[in-house]
Amino acid sequence: MSEEAVPHAEAGQPRGWRARLRWLVPIVFLALVAWLLVRGIGEFNLQEMQRTLLEVPTPTALGIAALALAAVAFTGLIDTAIARWLGLPMPAREVLNLAFVANALSNTLNLSGAVGSGVRLLGLSTHGIPLPTSAALVGLQVLSLPLGLSVLIVATLALGSTPITPGATSHWIAVGVLVAAAAYLPAFFVLTSRRRLMRWLPHGMDLPPLRLKLALAALSFLDWLFAAAVLYACLYVTGVHVKAGPMLGSFAAAQTLGLLSLIPGGFGVFDGLMLLALTSDGYESAAVLSALFLFRIVYYLVPLLAGLYLGSGMLAERLPAVARASSRLRAHPLFGLLGLPASLLAGLGIRVLAALTFLAGLVLLASAAIPSVHEHIEVVREHLPLAAVESSYWLSILTGVLLLGLGRGIDGRLRVAYRLASIMLVVGAALAITKGLHFGEAAFLLAIAVLLRTRKREFTQRAMSLTSLTTFTWFAGLILVVLAFFAAGLFAVLGDDSFDLWYFGHGEHSSKFARGLFAAALGLAIYLIWQSFSVRRPALKHPDRGELERAREVYRQHGGGEFGHLTFMGDKHLFWSGDHGAGKGRAVVAYGAVRDRLVALGSPCGPEGGIKRAILDFRQFADAQDRVPLFYEVLEPDLSLYHDLGFDLFKLGELATIRLSEFTLAGKRWEDLRQAVNRSVKERLTFELVEPPFDTVLLSEVERVSDAWLADKGAREKGFSLGRFDEDYFSWSPLALVRRDGELMAFANVLPPYGPGGTASVDLMRHVDAAPRGTMDFLFARVMQWAREQGHERFSLGMAPLSAVGDNPYARINERLAALAFQYGGRFYNYQGLRRYKEKFGPEWTGAYLAYPRGSWVPGLLIDIAALVAGGYRRFLFGGRQPG
Repeated sequence: MSEEAVPHAEAGQPRGWRARLRWLVPIVFLALVAWLLVRGIGEFNLQEMQRTLLEVPTPTALGIAALALAAVAFTGLIDTAIARWLGLPMPAREVLNLAFVANALSNTLNLSGAVGSGVRLLGLSTHGIPLPTSAALVGLQVLSLPLGLSVLIVATLALGSTPITPGATSHWIAVGVLVAAAAYLPAFFVLTSRRRLMRWLPHGMDLPPLRLKLALAALSFLDWLFAAAVLYACLYVTGVHVKAGPMLGSFAAAQTLGLLSLIPGGFGVFDGLMLLALTSDGYESAAVLSALFLFRIVYYLVPLLAGLYLGSGMLAERLPAVARASSRLRAHPLFGLLGLPASLLAGLGIRVLAALTFLAGLVLLASAAIPSVHEHIEVVREHLPLAAVESSYWLSILTGVLLLGLGRGIDGRLRVAYRLASIMLVVGAALAITKGLHFGEAAFLLAIAVLLRTRKREFTQRAMSLTSLTTFTWFAGLILVVLAFFAAGLFAVLGDDSFDLWYFGHGEHSSKFARGLFAAALGLAIYLIWQSFSVRRPALKHPDRGELERAREVYRQHGGGEFGHLTFMGDKHLFWSGDHGAGKGRAVVAYGAVRDRLVALGSPCGPEGGIKRAILDFRQFADAQDRVPLFYEVLEPDLSLYHDLGFDLFKLGELATIRLSEFTLAGKRWEDLRQAVNRSVKERLTFELVEPPFDTVLLSEVERVSDAWLADKGAREKGFSLGRFDEDYFSWSPLALVRRDGELMAFANVLPPYGPGGTASVDLMRHVDAAPRGTMDFLFARVMQWAREQGHERFSLGMAPLSAVGDNPYARINERLAALAFQYGGRFYNYQGLRRYKEKFGPEWTGAYLAYPRGSWVPGLLIDIAALVAGGYRRFLFGGRQPG
């Protein structure tokens, strides 16, 4: 029996009042049940509940757990029946395995039917099942699950087995709920006989035959009966010997209201209603609570752990198929209806393990807050000295707090967190026994340790963000639990008139609890210190001269792209991809870091066969540090590589290049440059190209011109993708100089082309205010003449930011906003003027893009990159304005 029992017919995400209703309904149900419990139930005796659970024989508990696993596995027969009718080319065993994982997860983690259905869709797609066929199986499976509950209700009402209720009014309300739920049985047969209502079936497929519908009704009925049998067994072993008929009636009513509450697993609603019903019939609340707790463990938690074990790696081992299936599913309306991203499904196992690790810490603290059973204290006293028991209690609290914090590291796939959590779980299991013979608690901790072990290979991260919203959320959970533990300790102390902090004894719970608060505080301090030092990202080092020489050699052999020479500014880090096969060699990525972003400038440079591998290696390098990998200003020819590796793309503008074979000072196209060259004679301008090394006199002249230009523009030096005045940077390439009567008027550093078919360009172009009009055009013309004489093929005029971005009605919203900035943002940056200046040379335009991981917020990425170019957020926010 799965809780994924309410089909959804809304096309798309709920909006407005429907969205609010999904939050309001569960709250109203929980509040109503809580009110009924407060009115109808007295105080709970936690020690009596603990004693009842411990008195359940271990073989009996294991038998009930096996029965529960069989019950959850039985639900898979519904999938196999539908799969057989659809003619799926999948072995029945694989269908059952997939159904078990989906049902185990959806029972506990059900998100309005999304989890189980999403797992089925993704699993079937990775096996090559066509999406319409997969959707048909999921749709019919979801419709079939409430069918058995409806049959069960009809059977109980026919036999006169009405729910146990505390009064006449509640009795008739419960009967009314059951009658309404029973109406689903005829409705199912009517709905599935209408083609218009079953249009989600594959085209050309017949409607489900009556024989199949009867089989689904029978299987679903047995499924719910199986679940009721597990609850009955839990009640029986805890001393609640209720008759089967009334129990079934109460079970059916509670499950119906649990489903209607929209709460995963009906948690709180189902339990509260069953508790209210059985206690009103004279059964002890502690015994009923013990049975419900045992039911939650064996029917929900144990199958969840088994499902995680069975499903661990089921999707990870088929990553290429998962990637392809995810792309197909995103376009399908049924998957959009579920509202669950495929990436969440693929990583669901790790997230559940993180929650279980947190839960393990919570269990250790909760067991410390509840007084131990007296009989167990006597046994411990006979075999262990008092110091060992006190130490076990104290250390278990410390371990619990550490496990609470380590849940964040497990969620972040941290290798060091995995290792420490594995140790803490085993230690916590041992302490659970020595502090009070808590065997169930020890088994739970060991089970989580085993599950962690099955996913060992997925813990590859070396660091994580300490300032992200996810980290703050986990930390808030840790603080809340520790504060609740302190509040419980304070309550225990204030409620004990004989409290003595320094009294040591096996039965002095309040004194022991108060001392345990110091352990909790110490555990919190240890965790914060560990997190601050152990998960910090490694320092990124800038390259030395030798590493830059290695990079230049790669550029000379294989090409440096449009931005390779900017590597020699020394403000970027270098990432070298691994050697993945003979003849492929190593590629290099020049990148900068800002906040949690690693921003590569352009595409990797290296052997053609190694570029794709380098992109993937860089992404894995960033992922291992919980950073976001970005590729800034990648050009159109490389876009397919980024698309294939899961990046989304945002157009930044266009790059202008000129074929030097077409360059000449004759003709209208080059009129401005020709006039500038002719005017240079009248203005007594001379051009000179100087190769490094440069003497100090020349560098001081260049610095004077640079400082004057910056002062005139009211600007400050930038970096990353823009050149700056730096003597070391200048030493890697020639300088183009324009003088008048020996005085330096303007300069530019020339970017030489690298590799075959490379592109020459200029980077830093600056002039004094007194430079004659057309000086920079004259410099441009002479540099291009020099490049053509050297046999170079192309010359780059640089980027025109936001040019041709979002200029059609079908562009993405971010790009259309960028188009508005291009059109109206001239006050802040001369976008259109820059485009017009370069357009007059008749260049070839090549789109430049930002490649970023899917789901990232593009405006935030662009702000981070702007801060990186500015030299950091302080200079970005408070530095000089960008020159236009």
